[in-house]
Amino acid sequence: MKTRNKKEKNYWPLGILSVLLVGLSLVVALVVVAIKYTPQSDTTYLHQHTYTDSHINTMLQSYHAFLQDYDVKIGNADQQLIPTFPYYLNQNTPLLWLTLEDNRIDLWVQKRQKDMVFPEFSVTLLRLKTPPKALQLNCKQTDRQLLTCHLPAFSIPEGRYQLLISVKFKDTTLSLIQPAYARKP
Repeated sequence: MKTRNKKEKNYWPLGILSVLLVGLSLVVALVVVAIKYTPQSDTTYLHQHTYTDSHINTMLQSYHAFLQDYDVKIGNADQQLIPTFPYYLNQNTPLLWLTLEDNRIDLWVQKRQKDMVFPEFSVTLLRLKTPPKALQLNCKQTDRQLLTCHLPAFSIPEGRYQLLISVKFKDTTLSLIQPAYARKP
């Protein structure tokens, strides 16, 4: 009996062709998705940072002029801390320790010169991924040199916070930051 030599079929060309077609279809799909979902313009983000970069010296001059005229402290019954300019904020900045319920915070402003007028203050409680919470200040001038502002008692969940103190000083708005942490007493 004669055995016939059957030619084996070679599937390599079909495999290579199928890989090329799958790769081409993925590239087309990615291009379609990239065209359909283009990223939004980030010019507002860049504008804010460009403004800060170009005006940082003016901001620092305003901050130092404010420090020459006023002493500001924020705190509760246990602590009195000096809020800082955001440029100087670092991991070694002391935290204001808050409780979860019935937080009572005071803001003390002392004039260094008698003829100065007290600036306007506002305080906002900031936490990541939550809307800012504006806190109402109840300010009373205790004597000619000292202004004491009481914030109403408030309760917050545990976590990291920042107290943003906005100061209207000599036709500019100056921002001061005090990091805080709320925990169980």
